[in-house]
Amino acid sequence: MLKNIIINNSMALIALLILILPANGYTQNLLNGPQKIVIDIKRNRLLVSNANSGDIIQIDSIGNQTYFVQGADFIDGIEIVGDTIYGIGNNRKIKAYNLETKQLVLDFTLPGSPSNYLSSITYDSIGHLFISCPLLNEIYRMNIDNLSYWVFAKDNGLNKPNGILLEKEKNRIVVIDDSPNSIIHAINLSDSTVSALYTSALNSPDGIIRDKYGKHYIGGYYLQGMFQADSEFNNDIELFYKGSTIVYPTYDEKNHSILVTHYDSNTWERVPLRN
Repeated sequence: MLKNIIINNSMALIALLILILPANGYTQNLLNGPQKIVIDIKRNRLLVSNANSGDIIQIDSIGNQTYFVQGADFIDGIEIVGDTIYGIGNNRKIKAYNLETKQLVLDFTLPGSPSNYLSSITYDSIGHLFISCPLLNEIYRMNIDNLSYWVFAKDNGLNKPNGILLEKEKNRIVVIDDSPNSIIHAINLSDSTVSALYTSALNSPDGIIRDKYGKHYIGGYYLQGMFQADSEFNNDIELFYKGSTIVYPTYDEKNHSILVTHYDSNTWERVPLRN
């Protein structure tokens, strides 16, 4: 009798675990409209912004997901600078949290109508953030130390600028338009001049990155996958990886791979690259 009770209880426990644990063995999926992944190298984890919840989700080395900050208001682009993570919030907010303490260390609003939302963000390693505002065709430059900011580039061919990529050795940022027949622009870091690098047939792409060999990769919610371009955009952009609702790609130099989120399915994946 006791043996039967033990067996029955064990089987019940196994059945309960099957119901609770997902098939891949990871903890529950906390992603909710995932946008951008950044790599926190120092702490061996990924951090993800989520458009629908504003949560920052951390993913450990074996794929387990936990909350870093719930309700952080990180709904779009994010960037790590030292021990701080910066992100775009609602209503033209720029917010930041300490990566060790999770403490909110910045809650700054760029003046303007909330409808003129901010989108992507990057850092130039000498104390400035660059932030895109698609509807105003503006790129802002912001001093992290004193929070002074100015319009770094405006119009001059920009058409809903979204994803921003710093190419320091070329003294430029590369910006991609979130519009039909998107243009990829270079903006000179010294004098803010805007020049067209490539006119594409892409429909409203979101993000652009570069690998260690100089190749560029483009993602976007409305695209049928991720696209690849050469270092100077001399050749036609080609579909590199098929996938749906990819928003922003992120390059992982350590594994020579690209991390992408899938907005509609609340998932993420790692795409290996060849040399």
